[in-house]
Amino acid sequence: MKKLILLIILIFTGTLIYAQTSKRTSAYNYLRNGKLDKAKEYIDPTISNEKTMGDPKTWYYRGNIYLQIALSNVPEYQNLDPDPLAVAHDSYVKALELDEKGSYKEDINNNMRVISAKYYDQGVTYYNAQEFGKAALSFEKSYRVNGEVGVMDTTALYNAAIAAQTGEESDLATNYYKLLIELNFRNPQIYNSLSEIYKKEGDTAMALQTIKDGRVKYPKNFDLLIAETNIYLASGDNENALKNLELALEKDSTNASIYFALGTNYDQLNEYEKAEMNYMKAIEYDSMYFDAYYNLGALFVNQAAELQLEASDLPLEETEKYDKMMEDANAILQKSLPYLERAYDLKPDDPYTKRSLKQIYGRLNMTDKLKELDEQ
Repeated sequence: MKKLILLIILIFTGTLIYAQTSKRTSAYNYLRNGKLDKAKEYIDPTISNEKTMGDPKTWYYRGNIYLQIALSNVPEYQNLDPDPLAVAHDSYVKALELDEKGSYKEDINNNMRVISAKYYDQGVTYYNAQEFGKAALSFEKSYRVNGEVGVMDTTALYNAAIAAQTGEESDLATNYYKLLIELNFRNPQIYNSLSEIYKKEGDTAMALQTIKDGRVKYPKNFDLLIAETNIYLASGDNENALKNLELALEKDSTNASIYFALGTNYDQLNEYEKAEMNYMKAIEYDSMYFDAYYNLGALFVNQAAELQLEASDLPLEETEKYDKMMEDANAILQKSLPYLERAYDLKPDDPYTKRSLKQIYGRLNMTDKLKELDEQ
């Protein structure tokens, strides 16, 4: 009698095991026939049943099914799970963990690359839709999944950094850029981009240090040289700014922006002749350079103002000297007009240019010009 009961228990247990493996086989067959809803229905219970949950085949089949759901263009299949790629990935990871013989390793690694590519495509879609936070995370997943199968896809990580920075996810972008630097990603722009984040956060020291690190690695890179120069200019470090600008000219002697920056720097140092020379160079290489025309005109206006101020401090009896200095000041003002008028032609709505011209016309008694400007 005891033997009979034991036999019944064994038969019952065997039936349960067979039922679960039968479900797994059915799931596999439904997958082969493209019936993804039925395949999912049959595979899901097998991962929680103790008779099949420890078998790598179960998780391998589940990964295949959910991957096909993620790749499907059929709406009813697309809605079977909110994140089938993640389920497929996790299933493959579990299968590899259980697969001591490596029976499924090659297939799984190939499918992991497919998952990575799908995440990358998601990142592009999100980015084009201006959902930059989601794009960054999708690109990161693409990078991480590829890494799990021995593929170092720094391009995906770089795209994650760009998306995060564009979406103003500064902490996320900073982490990505730092990781790219650790991985020796061969693109000097990452130093520039990371520096911009620090600058936006008000951390000038880290912004400058980041650029310096980049210049050590890429000493000939023009963009990093200019980025460093801009930080020097913004912080009032004229000495280092001038050194960099002169070096920049050696690399690009026809760059109007460099000449303009040199002019501005010398202007701030009251080295008027050098400032004038560099503003003129900027105009020579870019005849539409509004700022260069305006600054050159302002350079003469400021010199005239200094002379007028000096004249006003003269003793009252020195009228002859006063008249001469005011005459010289007016002559300098006259020199500013062609450049300010050209600036006005380029930007007639600029209020500062218009105000300067009105003051000069009034000062020089150019009533016709003043009337014309008022009418305009």
